[in-house]
Amino acid sequence: MTTRLRMLITVALASGVFVAGCAQANPENNVATPSPSASEPVPRLSASPEPTGKPTPGAGEVTLTGMVERLEIEGGCLVLRADTAKTYELKGGDPNTLKAGSRVTVTGKVRSDIMTVCQVGPVLEVISSRPA
Repeated sequence: MTTRLRMLITVALASGVFVAGCAQANPENNVATPSPSASEPVPRLSASPEPTGKPTPGAGEVTLTGMVERLEIEGGCLVLRADTAKTYELKGGDPNTLKAGSRVTVTGKVRSDIMTVCQVGPVLEVISSRPA
């Protein structure tokens, strides 16, 4: 046998031993089952519950005044640049009132239980809006 052939056989045997060592025994049928691989999805538990829908009127509402801007991030999102110098991503609301360049007063609930694609600031779920 040549040295190259011996090396090839050694690598093949070592690979077989490695693969066999990665299997887990299944006591029900005494058959080895492969360990979960990186390509298989791993179930994930959510640390926070899913959003429950509309905010309860009066509970935790804020009223802010500022300018509406449209940011061209991930397909676009509307934000409120509040007079308090804080930026809020707007969720919902009347599109006739919440137009880019409009100065508005918005009543809504700051939602810390949801995330958005744009991720530009806290999410303000709009309950009502009017021109300022």
